[in-house]
Amino acid sequence: MIVVLRKVDEWVQVGSDLLLSPTDIDARVVRIIVKGRMIGGPDDGQPFEAAHEMSRGQSISIGPFVHMAVMEIRPPVVQLGFDVPRHLPVHKKEHADALRKKKDKDG
Repeated sequence: MIVVLRKVDEWVQVGSDLLLSPTDIDARVVRIIVKGRMIGGPDDGQPFEAAHEMSRGQSISIGPFVHMAVMEIRPPVVQLGFDVPRHLPVHKKEHADALRKKKDKDG
């Protein structure tokens, strides 16, 4: 499991086309927005957007291969756990952007 700490409006990127971010964090519940393209299954590549209100310990499946759980809620931060296949990278959005810039620069 990959664990990432995020504040409100700080994004996590899974693969190249899936983004998740907490939009509201309080002591018991976090609202998560998920958007991008489905990874795997019959809807592979289809665009979607969803919002989920979750408490500590709850998890969601985003297609057959991506599972996200709320590990801990400590406002203003939430700890998210991701269970994904090894070939799918999970990065903080700002890190994914820096990697993309470096790749573009290196050609």
